[in-house]
Amino acid sequence: MAWRRVCSILMAGATVASTAGRGTADCCAPCAPAPTCKVTVVEYCPVQVPVTRTTYKMECREETYAAWKCEWMHETRPCTRTVMRPVCETVNETRNVCVRIPVVEQRTCMTTRWVRKEVCEVQKKMVDRGHYECRECPAPPTLRDCLASLCGKKDCNPCPKTVTKRVWVPCMVCEERPVTRCKLVCEQVPHTYCVRTCKTEMRQEVVAVTRYRCVAEQVTQNVTVCVPKMVPCQAKRMVSHCVPVTETCTVTRMVPRCVEKEVPAQTSCCLPAYYHKAKHHKACCN
Repeated sequence: MAWRRVCSILMAGATVASTAGRGTADCCAPCAPAPTCKVTVVEYCPVQVPVTRTTYKMECREETYAAWKCEWMHETRPCTRTVMRPVCETVNETRNVCVRIPVVEQRTCMTTRWVRKEVCEVQKKMVDRGHYECRECPAPPTLRDCLASLCGKKDCNPCPKTVTKRVWVPCMVCEERPVTRCKLVCEQVPHTYCVRTCKTEMRQEVVAVTRYRCVAEQVTQNVTVCVPKMVPCQAKRMVSHCVPVTETCTVTRMVPRCVEKEVPAQTSCCLPAYYHKAKHHKACCN
């Protein structure tokens, strides 16, 4: 690598010198081809590599475990309970009995009857108790007055003619007069009659009564009952397990490689940027 670095530096110096000399006579001399140099470049190439890896997957496995289950067992147990039994018995009882006795009774009722009777009533009547009075009234027009009015002549006497007349002055007075008239009157008349009915009496009698009475008895019986019991048993279940699995697969990797390329020479004294990349990959190019 040392001799390559020296060659690169010498090539860069020669390029700078040629560029400086060309600058003074570029108007007269023809264009010469640009100088080039060979540099080492790192390139990454895809490579298919087989790789073995370990993965995990879930598997369901059946396993047996000890469990308990509840079973109902029939058992016979003695049971004592109280039973009410009816007992028939006859008892004499004293009771109050209603007895119906026939009886003849006299009853009085009121009978309605219409009777014609003279009734004295007071009758009111309006009576005119007026009187006559003498009053002066305007005289009626005469034939002469009518002809004068038709001819257009007026009476020059301003005082009207009056006549004295006898006038009736009314005076209405309410008077009461006794009036006798026949009228139908409703009367209630007592009426007596005999009725056959029954009279109720309370008597005491002795009656034989049959009745039932409940008597409590203790009875012991065997009763079959269901009793739960826990019984051990073997049960199966599915359990998930994580199992490692080794598998082979192909992986693409980018592998660095050193490649020489011909590029135009740099005019500056600075080293090219790809020179620093090649410096970091000395191991792969040696």
